[in-house]
Amino acid sequence: MTDERPVSAAEVHKLDANEVLLTDWQHIGADRFSVSARWPARHRFYAEKQDQRDALLLVECVRQSIPMLCHSAYDTPFGFRQAWENLRFAVEPSMLARNGTDLAIRLDISCSDVIRRGSRLGGMTMDVQASWQGVPAAIVRTKFNNQSPVVYQRLRGANGDVATAHAAALAPGRPVSSELVGRHRASDVVLAPAPDHPPYHWFLRNDLAHPILFDHPVDHSPGMLLLETARQAALARCTRAATVVGMTTRFIHYAEFDAPCLVSTAPLPTADSRDGARTVQVTLSQNDRVLFTADVITARV
Repeated sequence: MTDERPVSAAEVHKLDANEVLLTDWQHIGADRFSVSARWPARHRFYAEKQDQRDALLLVECVRQSIPMLCHSAYDTPFGFRQAWENLRFAVEPSMLARNGTDLAIRLDISCSDVIRRGSRLGGMTMDVQASWQGVPAAIVRTKFNNQSPVVYQRLRGANGDVATAHAAALAPGRPVSSELVGRHRASDVVLAPAPDHPPYHWFLRNDLAHPILFDHPVDHSPGMLLLETARQAALARCTRAATVVGMTTRFIHYAEFDAPCLVSTAPLPTADSRDGARTVQVTLSQNDRVLFTADVITARV
């Protein structure tokens, strides 16, 4: 007998059921869970130009696990929002090589620093060990908070109204070359040129019609868009074909639609670059305020 439980689109905060990557989950101990996910060989968006698997698809599996466990395991009502505070991941580069088949990924998840406000979950830290057929694939550590509708509205104020935010949104600028950022289509590029700024600076493109990044209406740039921005900005600095194998990030403030968001990059020292690995620091700022930072590790393809 098994206690595996299926996963619905609503539980992972997706409207498009085809984008649900989690298949089932089990409660295996105190604040410990096993989640099964599929890592498709081909994906509409998370598919790199160099025919590599995209590490952010695995991160999306973890992102979907956050609301799913909040709702299903920690009794969080629908309407609550989970907001990232930080995220760190490292993927085994060999797992990114394309082999033309889907992968059945297992996520072993341990939750710690579980905060409760009354009877409701207030936030936690989540440690994830991802594996494929028992082979380690990645490690992920993230901290997030869980906001009630009342708290969210108090934090967001007038910016929390979706219709108002969309009406005030700036039109997305012209995309940079898709080849530069490892994407197949111009519509999947999230960087626009910033001609009045130094080299390796861009503006964030909020394409509210994008079917994956904006699966449902939201009032600010979603976390996966910020991670994708860091991914593309880091690859745009690479002089050779490369793929992202890790990030250390901080989510500091919400990125709004109604003001330009500047993306800046700077190379960081890498402890051992014999394998072609390098680290790029990516910073997103808006109205002279830092919103998000990411130290992005890339490796040669």
